Amino acid sequence: MIYQSLEALEREVNKGEFRPVYLITGHEQYLCRQAISLLKNKALTSESLAFDYAEFIAGEIPIDEILAAANTFPMVGGRKVVLVNQAERLKDSEQDFIVGTIQGLSRRSILILAADELDHRKRFYKAFRDAHCVVEFPKLKGAELEGWAEAFVRRQGYRISSSAIRKIVELAGSDLQNLSMELDKLLLYSGRSQTVPDSVVDELVQGNRQQSVFELINAVGRRDRSGALRSLSNLLSMGEHPLVVVAMMARHCRQVMIAREHLAHGSPTHEIASAAQIPPFMLDQFLRQARSTDSGTIRQMFVRLADIDRRLKSSAADGRMLIEGLICALV
Repeated sequence: MIYQSLEALEREVNKGEFRPVYLITGHEQYLCRQAISLLKNKALTSESLAFDYAEFIAGEIPIDEILAAANTFPMVGGRKVVLVNQAERLKDSEQDFIVGTIQGLSRRSILILAADELDHRKRFYKAFRDAHCVVEFPKLKGAELEGWAEAFVRRQGYRISSSAIRKIVELAGSDLQNLSMELDKLLLYSGRSQTVPDSVVDELVQGNRQQSVFELINAVGRRDRSGALRSLSNLLSMGEHPLVVVAMMARHCRQVMIAREHLAHGSPTHEIASAAQIPPFMLDQFLRQARSTDSGTIRQMFVRLADIDRRLKSSAADGRMLIEGLICALV
């Protein structure tokens, strides 16, 4: 069983039907987090959350201990929920162990394995697809992204024009976390009218976040430490959570790496814009940045950002300090 929409998963769990194990994967991390939250909130009460929920990171705890936790009898509620993050880090032997063991899991437990990306050819993925449940969210692009944004607005009971949706997506970018925040801002502004006016899109949804990330990466590329730290400060002063800033920086690094690869092959600019998901108003300056940025620096930043993302999700680390430390290490 494969679900590729949050609505399909929600229809199932709203009936009180839960599977003993779920594999949640895909590049659209915002939807992956939404799916995990949906399962937790539907399976657990606020009282049982403290006692009947456990969270692990793959590779940090032996897999047999994780499965033993999943088999523990719930203390308060009717179900036990165990989440394993970064399941792509599981070794082949650990994946095989899970596949051979999950049939014996307690029917009062729910095991959730969350992975950014998995090889669809391997036994691990195929076992979940064929015998259990895969919840998979590929990256949304173009018309799909606009459709998601329009559905987001309409679910809240608001109306919005197609031209306004296109403008919002162009300005806010394709990261669903950022896009949802900008849409929430527009809905709050619209208030009781239940209609989002076209005139407020330019006023409220600006490309300033994306521009600040661009300036931050640019400053790192030219080894301007004070400029990079100033751009970071600007982002945080907008109210962005450090985890969101890390996600935006990582996305921009990935876009630069994609653009550099296409430039090396002589691809035309419109193909680069499509592959890297760059809005038209930023394309020229983005391509200048991609051409001038040192590939080693951008790759090192991308790897370090992944580590910071992991630490922020698994501890109470100071996000600003971690990002500032990364900038100082690179510049």
